[in-house]
Amino acid sequence: MADRDPLTATTLTEMMRRRAALTPDQQYFHLYGEVVTYGRLWEQSGRYAAGLARAGVRENDKVALIYPTCAEFFFTFFGAMRLGAVPVPLYPTLGVEGTANVLRDCESVAVATIGWFRSEVDRSVAMAPDVRSILEPPDLDVDDRAPALVSRRDSDLAFIQYTSGSTGHPRGVVLGHDNVVPTLHFMGEAAGLTAEDRIVSWLPLYHDMGLIGCAFTPPLTAAPLWLLPPDLRNPRQWLQLITEIRATFTVSPDFGYRNCVRHVRDTSDLDLTSLRGALSGAEPVRPSTIEAFERHFGVKNLILPCYGLAEATLAVAIWPRATPLKLDPSGRFLSVGPPCRGVSVRITTPLDGDPPQPSVEMPPDVEGEICVKSPGVMKGYYNNEPATARVLGPDGWLRTGDLGFVDREGLLFVTGRLKDLIVLSGENVVPSDLEEVVDHVPGVRYSAAVAIDSERTGTQRLFVVAEVRDESAAAETAHALARTIVARVHHARGHRPARVLLVRAGTIPKTSSGKIQRSRLAAMIEADGLRDRLISPRER
Repeated sequence: MADRDPLTATTLTEMMRRRAALTPDQQYFHLYGEVVTYGRLWEQSGRYAAGLARAGVRENDKVALIYPTCAEFFFTFFGAMRLGAVPVPLYPTLGVEGTANVLRDCESVAVATIGWFRSEVDRSVAMAPDVRSILEPPDLDVDDRAPALVSRRDSDLAFIQYTSGSTGHPRGVVLGHDNVVPTLHFMGEAAGLTAEDRIVSWLPLYHDMGLIGCAFTPPLTAAPLWLLPPDLRNPRQWLQLITEIRATFTVSPDFGYRNCVRHVRDTSDLDLTSLRGALSGAEPVRPSTIEAFERHFGVKNLILPCYGLAEATLAVAIWPRATPLKLDPSGRFLSVGPPCRGVSVRITTPLDGDPPQPSVEMPPDVEGEICVKSPGVMKGYYNNEPATARVLGPDGWLRTGDLGFVDREGLLFVTGRLKDLIVLSGENVVPSDLEEVVDHVPGVRYSAAVAIDSERTGTQRLFVVAEVRDESAAAETAHALARTIVARVHHARGHRPARVLLVRAGTIPKTSSGKIQRSRLAAMIEADGLRDRLISPRER
């Protein structure tokens, strides 16, 4: 009957309740050798709801979740939702002050965490006056009867998703059930997910791609999920699990696939041919990464570029399975596919000027700012009307801050970020375009291109930071590598870097989803903050 079908539920809570009632013994996820079924999830979330209620959590209260990837995360998340409270998943890596900023911003009344995070959580809570209690699993897993399920409308707030890097000026993306549930449907449809799929994910649960994309989409069809911790020291674990369970679907940012090529040399015990799709998103999708991964592991037409953002409840466009990829005429950018069903995309001139000038829609094949309208577009940033007004128009269109174009076939191409653009000799240069060149230089493991303003000339100067493979290389070898980078960039893109900085692995700062933090890197360069990480003199 329709009122029992998870597919017809209009709230995330009701979707999970129906799934647990329909297939209680079906695997929801497998983690650390343990299977959590839908029945167990619902039973345990009821116990956690009782624990939250005992701690004084009420309807519409905000509950911060600071967990690693663990079953307790799910029990707490859905326990809070059963009370009508609002879960707020947080990055455990925000630091004491960053966590305190977010706790204050979302007005959290409780923090649910686990032992090894407790010390830092205590310090953060001391700076967040609204927090009344810090709860660990023994405090939450109680024998009281589960409280009555609080009825929620589809327009009610489901949870708050903080964007990566939200520390000094937090931005909490407010998502209603009417944002989340439709997005799960069109995202699962675009990715081609069915009940026969077997899904593997190592993405963190506090990030939209791991939480919404990997953890909340499978329950629509009851496709079983296998989870791995996100701090994989060796990506072989990921590939071995795919091989072992004959997984059909997985997801990763570009750097995850790159790490597989770099660190998994012996592929004799790996078989990825069961995979029917492997999404790549959250950072620029590089053609060289896809080519290298598919060649290295003997697969074809496997990696599917996609595009989304937290402010749109994740999904905007996904490349269809078993379809040859498409490059733009320059051969530099991959299409991320057509917009998902129900999603509209238009390309406009970026807002600029003071006051900002009205934006104009661009014709096909012309680059501009990507704007999105869909059921997934957020309600706004929590308690931040000015920031909301900058990106979300009264007509429902969301300005993404990303650059791209739509071709005449309606396919979307993402070319960069507005705030990351480098202006050299009056030309707009996309950093990832330069990085694709540098990453092909033998001896480079990863690179980042940033602009530094020159007070003397009033222009921007191009800096390239390259993590090297051989950190013990002789000075002459390092000098030669720097010269090669300058020559390759100049030859391929017509611009000569003002500086090339060769650094140790792990120097380039990134967000938790793998995006390069260019503004932070530029600040480090200006403050001479890379001194201890340099392995070579700077190259003019």
